[in-house]
Amino acid sequence: MMRRKNQIAAILCALALAFLPTGCRPDLNIPDVDPVPVTPVDPVDPVDPTPTTRPTEPAACTNKVVAHRGGSAECGVPDNSRASLKYAMGLKCYAMECDIYWTKDNDVVIAHASNTYYINGLKPWENTLEQLRRAGRLKNGEELPSLSDFLDIVQVEGNCTKLCLDIKNLDGNLTEYPSKAVIRACEIIAERKAEKFCEFICTGNSTVASGVSGLQGQYGIPIGWMANSAPSVHISRGFSWANLSTVYMKPYGSEAARTVDEFLKAKMEISIFNVDQKSGDGNAAYKDEEVNYYISQYDKLRFLCTNYPKWLLSKLN
Repeated sequence: MMRRKNQIAAILCALALAFLPTGCRPDLNIPDVDPVPVTPVDPVDPVDPTPTTRPTEPAACTNKVVAHRGGSAECGVPDNSRASLKYAMGLKCYAMECDIYWTKDNDVVIAHASNTYYINGLKPWENTLEQLRRAGRLKNGEELPSLSDFLDIVQVEGNCTKLCLDIKNLDGNLTEYPSKAVIRACEIIAERKAEKFCEFICTGNSTVASGVSGLQGQYGIPIGWMANSAPSVHISRGFSWANLSTVYMKPYGSEAARTVDEFLKAKMEISIFNVDQKSGDGNAAYKDEEVNYYISQYDKLRFLCTNYPKWLLSKLN
């Protein structure tokens, strides 16, 4: 019996030795192997790197046509949509005009509001971007775009189309929120070094205008004021560019008071909206005589805005 116990002990001992690390087994006399060092993994895959830089200025543009709401009236996609932006880019327009609003979570949504300021039935400054998106999609199935979404699209090599960001008036009293929209937009643009991809056009509301004009110098992004005022008033508010409706312009506008030449004599730039193929926009000139007049003024203008960019480009060519 004792002999059997000794045999079992010998077997267990042998098994224990077999499972010991080689460095712990003097009978094998094998030196320890140094551990293989672990090389830290580079967060950027060198085989398929993720771009970390974007172009900081657009490609050269050969025209001064701005697609109002992306030319949605012409191409049939929803206005202020990614599809409308891509349409304007496909035409190589100077810019796409789009409307911006500040959201409760300090973001900037791009949309054309209904009834002055409702987006999907909600007030943007009382709701987050995600809440606005959950309330409804665009007719083509897209979710509401943010300013960052639009910058992702335009801020690519070879693109010449800028964003012309419209600072919308609300009801004349809610001036805090348009100001917040442009301030936050400037911050987002600056973070991406996209200043040369963007311009602003500002509601004619004088309170909003006074609050945002100083941002031109701070961020280096031009702002055109839309007030039907003399050049001296624009200059006194800190603006060197006027963006005016055809309604305000002589000789055809229903509230005609201004001329292109008076702004040029004051050493200001001027742009005009909208010159269209057909009626439908209350700010548009569309009769042949009016269209031909603005085409004759084209070289003097910073840009000419239209709901029908393909049509206007063909007229200019």
